[in-house]
Amino acid sequence: MKLRRLMIFGFLIISVVSVPAQKPKSESRFHRTCELVGPLTKLEEFDARWETVIVRGSTHIMNLAGRNGTARVDALELRDETNKTRASGVVVEFREFANQEAVRPPDEGRVYIDYEEIDPLIVAWDRVARTDDTVTKFNNFESHYRSRGDMEISVFRQSPGGAVAAAVSGGVCDRVRILFSLDELNKLRFMIVQAKERLDAIK
Repeated sequence: MKLRRLMIFGFLIISVVSVPAQKPKSESRFHRTCELVGPLTKLEEFDARWETVIVRGSTHIMNLAGRNGTARVDALELRDETNKTRASGVVVEFREFANQEAVRPPDEGRVYIDYEEIDPLIVAWDRVARTDDTVTKFNNFESHYRSRGDMEISVFRQSPGGAVAAAVSGGVCDRVRILFSLDELNKLRFMIVQAKERLDAIK
């Protein structure tokens, strides 16, 4: 009897050890679950600090209406009064238009862009905005770019002979995707450049 119990006990131990450790829901930097969301940018990290005095300064640049919502661009500076450190950049807020038939309120998403990321973002933005029939021999096409703070810019055509359209999305837990024309996409780019110029002016 003792031998049988020992064999069963040993089998249970082997079974427990052989079960692989449970992985987190997602380890991807993008499309992460809300439980795993952490600061992706310096501005986010500053905005989430506890037990310290954070001074927040901002200048509203402009709002831009797309097909299904709006984008708001602000120049932003955050300063930690405890250790005298600072971070600056741009914050873009996306908001869907209200739908009278919808049972839930319109979604909102926010994206931070650190100052040192603005120039590389604009370079990538221009490359995406130039997307057309010449990028591939297939009928449909898309190109996109994601910033460090998980703002995605995309230009695409989804049907043969259809118009080329653009979209910009942001927000981790409540991701919002706003559709724009190419002209509107360029206006949003200009708004971010204006925000950088505002930050340069106060240095």
